[in-house]
Amino acid sequence: MVTWGIALGMRIFLPRWLGPEAFGLQNAAEAFATTCFVVLSLGMDVYIRKEIPVRPEHTNEFFGAVMVFRLVMTVLLLGGITGFMWWVGRSALEVRVTLLFGVAQTFSIIKESLAALLHARGTVDGLSVNNIVGKILWGGGILFSVFVVERLEGIPLALLGSKLLESLGCWWLARKHLGLRFVNLRLGALKVVLLSCLPLYLNQIFHTIYNKVDVSLLSFFVGNQEAGWYGAASSLASIALLITPFLGWVVMPLFARARHRSQEEFNQVLRRMLELILSISVPISLFIALGADFWILTLAGDKYREAILAMRLLAPVYTFMYISIISATALIMEERAWTLVWISAAGMLLNPLLNALFLRPALQWLGPGGGGVGASLIQLFTEGGIMLIMFATLGKRCFDRRSAEVLLRTGAVCATVVGLDLGLSAYTSWNVLYRIGVDAVAYFLLAVLLRAVNLQEMYEFVRMAFKKERAAS
Repeated sequence: MVTWGIALGMRIFLPRWLGPEAFGLQNAAEAFATTCFVVLSLGMDVYIRKEIPVRPEHTNEFFGAVMVFRLVMTVLLLGGITGFMWWVGRSALEVRVTLLFGVAQTFSIIKESLAALLHARGTVDGLSVNNIVGKILWGGGILFSVFVVERLEGIPLALLGSKLLESLGCWWLARKHLGLRFVNLRLGALKVVLLSCLPLYLNQIFHTIYNKVDVSLLSFFVGNQEAGWYGAASSLASIALLITPFLGWVVMPLFARARHRSQEEFNQVLRRMLELILSISVPISLFIALGADFWILTLAGDKYREAILAMRLLAPVYTFMYISIISATALIMEERAWTLVWISAAGMLLNPLLNALFLRPALQWLGPGGGGVGASLIQLFTEGGIMLIMFATLGKRCFDRRSAEVLLRTGAVCATVVGLDLGLSAYTSWNVLYRIGVDAVAYFLLAVLLRAVNLQEMYEFVRMAFKKERAAS
């Protein structure tokens, strides 16, 4: 919660501090570096969490070779990025910021793998302290760079410094608890590990590309200011992902236990989990969309007024993402990781192509902010399409008559609240915050009255999940 709170504070206020042009440059550079350096992940963290709990001695058989492989790849990536950015005519500042974010990504990925080792061994107390210290230094470094030195390079340097420190702390903890040593460079073991991780590795690459490439293309085709407006909308709307940690902590273990007992129980748990996610994510997305003008103007400032429509369009994307995460977890549990790879590959091919074709026309048709609106529509189309493909792949296992009824009732509640909001906007002079408050009360009452949500069942399901989690541990 501490690290999430600091990250949220920076995400909210960084656009206001920098302004659209500088924030667009920073956001595009970070997105491009993240897209390029995702190849360093190797799908390793899932492999670690799967194998190390039962074979802790296996760590020293492959981890040293993984580290060397990642460092060699880092050098090659930095050279390739430098050459590419000079070739396409990006400024020296953009090159420097992107390279610094790239090095920061290397240490971030190393840190996450070391943290996965600690999670696998159940030794997370020191990791929690390490994360909090690193995040505090990151936030402090950003404040120092913005208000004291006033250099954009300070933002990736703050990230680089914090991730380097966290990596060193995790390495010390891994040496202490797992006896980790970087002396065994067995290339044969590395090859076996990489082949084992291949489907999850490819899925991570494809998924990262189609979720990050829009910001880079927006900066390249229509300029950093458009990227800044879109980045502010995306950054604030992504607050909707605040319950994502719940999925990692609870859903996969719950699915694993249910599937171990029977296929029918697994199907039932999958359906009820999708209902639960809809019950939570739909109102979050709805109120991000309805209050987009308030969130943008209050948190980012009047300079980002052109980001309001993009934020409204992005809000439903995060509900689609939640459903896709649950569906992807189900496919992994059914040993269908390669199916997931092909679905993500379709998104990776479609999203950049649509952005390349329509970003400039969208800016011409809609004027300032139009590039971000175009990127938002493309993201909405891509995520919605992937969600539907996953639904079709899972088939009736994820959807029954009750699920359809809940979906229809939820849609009716949303339509009613949107109508109420439009009426309040048109015929009253209420402050936007009061208007959203009335909308929220109306949504809650209608959802309960129309049984779009069943509070008792939601409570019982969550209690069962955590009870079984404690029993299993």
